[in-house]
This record gives sequence, C-alpha cells and structure tokens, in this order.
Amino acid sequence: MSRTIKILSLLLMIVFMFTACQSAADETVPEYDAGLPGKTDLDGFEVLWGWDGFAGLSSRVGESVLGFVPDTANADMALKRIKDVEKNLNCSITINYSSNTLEQMRNGVITGSQQYDLVTGNSYWMVSDIRAGYYQGLSTLLDIKDFEKYGTPNMLQSVLWKNDLYGVIPFAWPDLVYISSGYVIAVNENIVTALSQPDPRDFVENNAWNWDQFEDCLSAYTYKDGDRQVYGIKSHEQYYIVNMMLSNGVTFSAFEDGKVVAGAYTDAGFIALDRAKNILQITHADCFHPSKTALDPIEFYNDECVMYVAMTMELWSNSSYIMYQMDNVGILPFPQGPNATPGKYMTYHQGLFNTTGIPCDAKDAGASAKVISAMYEPFDEYKTKDDIIDFMTQQVFFDRRDAEIVANCTRNTEYGFFLEGACALLENIEVSKSPLSQILERGEDAYNKIVEKYMLPHFEGRVAVYGE
Repeated sequence: MSRTIKILSLLLMIVFMFTACQSAADETVPEYDAGLPGKTDLDGFEVLWGWDGFAGLSSRVGESVLGFVPDTANADMALKRIKDVEKNLNCSITINYSSNTLEQMRNGVITGSQQYDLVTGNSYWMVSDIRAGYYQGLSTLLDIKDFEKYGTPNMLQSVLWKNDLYGVIPFAWPDLVYISSGYVIAVNENIVTALSQPDPRDFVENNAWNWDQFEDCLSAYTYKDGDRQVYGIKSHEQYYIVNMMLSNGVTFSAFEDGKVVAGAYTDAGFIALDRAKNILQITHADCFHPSKTALDPIEFYNDECVMYVAMTMELWSNSSYIMYQMDNVGILPFPQGPNATPGKYMTYHQGLFNTTGIPCDAKDAGASAKVISAMYEPFDEYKTKDDIIDFMTQQVFFDRRDAEIVANCTRNTEYGFFLEGACALLENIEVSKSPLSQILERGEDAYNKIVEKYMLPHFEGRVAVYGE
C-alpha cells in the first residue's frame, strides 16, 4: 500500500471516529417531553445527582435534604418528591452531598471519567465552567419560559451564555432561591419606634420610598445615646453603591443606541451613582457607620446602627443570622430613583444558590432534564407565590410586607459580574473622592473590556434563548 493511500486511510478513520463520537453524543439527548411530570418511563435510569453541601439552608455539609434543613416540613416534602418522581418516571435518584461537587464534576469532564447526571450548587462557581463548555444547554430540553418554575431571565443571567441557558433554579420552592437573591436593608423597628418615627415600610407600601425619603431616614436615625453614637446605616462599600445604581432602574448591561453598554455609563446610571456618592461623602457622611465590613451585622445586633445592608442569606439561612437574633426587624428594598419603575425593586447577586445544571458528559441529558422538570414542580403546599410569601411570613419575618419585599427583590435580581470585575470598578466610586465623571473616565477602558468579553455574550444568550 502506498504512503498516500495509508495517509488517506488514516484520515478516513479519524473522520469516522469523530462522526461516531458525535453520534453517540447526540444519542444522549432523546426527545423526551420535558413538560409536566407524568408517567414517562425512563426504564430504570439511574440518576446520580451531585449537590453542593453549602448550597442550602444548612452551614454544614451533609445536613441537607435538597437544600432544606433535615427534619423540617420542607425537607419531608423534598423527600416525598424524590420518591414520587422515582415512581412516576421509573428511575432511581441518588443524591451525593459534598463540599466539592462542582469540582468533582469538572474534573470528571476533563479526565473523561463521568461523575454526575445532575449537579446543583452556587452559580458563582459554575460560571467559568459554563463558558468552558462543561454544561449541557437546556433550551431544547426544558420549558425554560416557565419563569415561575425555573426563574426569570434576569435571575438566570449568570448561566446564560452566547446561545443557550445552562442552569435553572427551583423558583417554585420556598426558601432556596430567596436566601441568595441579593441585598435588602434590615431595619431595627424597636429603635424606629423609640425615636417616634413612622415605620419606613409604610413608605414602600405607599410608593414613597425614594432617595429623598431615604436621606430623611438617615438623618432621623443618626443620633447620640448618651456618649454612644448611633448611626443611620451600616453598609459595605460595594453593596451600597451598586444597589443605589440599580435603584434607578439601571441594569449592569443595557441595549442602547444599537449596542450593549454598561449600565454605569448610561444617563440613568450616572444620575444614580452621582446621587449615591453625594449622599455618602457630602450630605450624609456622618450617618454611615465607620465599619464597612461585609457579612458582619454585629453593630446592628448591638444597636450601633438602625439600618443594615444585608445579603438575603444573612436574614435566615441559618439560626445564627438576623431574623433569629433580633425580635423586631423590618425589611426594606433600596429606595427608588426617578428613572425606576415604581414598585419594581432591583438588586443584584454574585451567585444564586441551588442552581441546577446538566454536565456535558451526563449519561442521558434528556432523561436528566425530565427529572429536573418533575422534581421542580411546586410542592402541593406552595402552589402559588402567595403561598410562599405566607410561609416566609409565618416562619421567618415579623410582617408580611417584609416577605413581599424579599420576594419582589428576588424576582428582580440581576447578575453582578463580580468575578469579572464590574463591582470592583463601581466600588471605586464610593472610595474615591474624585468627581464621578473622572472616575468613570479612568475606568472606561477596563469596563468596556468587561462588556465585550463577558456582558455581551451573556446578553446574547438572553436574546437567543428568550428573544428579548
């Protein structure tokens, strides 16, 4: 056989092998109906589901039932759901709770040693692997426009990339999404009452919670108690400045004049950031607690500040947090600016706990999707969002309005592009004494790189999947 013929034979073999691998990959995505759970027979399919140990309401690995605290009503519902799905779909579901589930999945993909059929974890740690191609696209496998079941497009922004969606959340379930949805302002209602001030939640209820009213509260809540100084608010720099930008209806990436731009560089973004900077550094500088530490409500517990900017996980994700340590806490969204949609309270998240995806090497992506669809149906006890708000009111909050505010902010949360550096650039606005225009100008090149490299592909994913 001539050398030329040998080379041609080798090339044909390579092409054949590639085609066979591609066909095998295609065969792992059967066209199952991914709608409501029914009696679809998965023929004994064995689902190995990796669940990140820190993705739920417990702070310790293994002390979780699909994110819920064991021996609670919700955990019992989750256990029942597993059994029902196994019966209805003729499959078996094994949950592996681990502190490094996502790392195990990644290493399995890289080495060719398949680990999981489903994984659930914090989307913060999933973003890079989605971009690397380690997850299966879901737009053809699930009814992803069922927003009440899987989450809204803005909630899922971090797991949208270029032309598909790579993760969903159990939005129809209580607790699990809400505990990581962003930031709210916790208020010590006992101090507010002692100061003979109106309940600030009344301002929210009457659509009067705006920047001017926020400034009035800052002033009213800052006072001397003997030799002790009490401050109007405590906040980490980033949490304050970014949420104030969003409070004017600004998103991190926006479509303006035919192109995707960073929200900070829009007119509404400038107005919000300039006002926030002015409040912090000039008009109400003495109302901010000097401590800027994040995830540290100790000054709030000690009555050193009346308001505290809290991650929602600090409210009730475990028994050491705010709602279990204080006896009368109110919840506020960030006050709204003139460009905001009244009653739509925006915030941002660095990652959403309990985000579920299908690894690209899953044995049968179609079957895995069918399991997600059946598992993430609402529980019988929580058929509607009002049912979930009722639950949170009874179990967590002191007033139904608090639960409503958290639910509102959760629905309107945005991905903050924290890993990509967007929040750090905004944080400079709060720290620097330079005029806002100069700060934005100095950071424009760096921000434009973030827009091009990260925000634009996420925006393209949103358009491709949802058509918006």
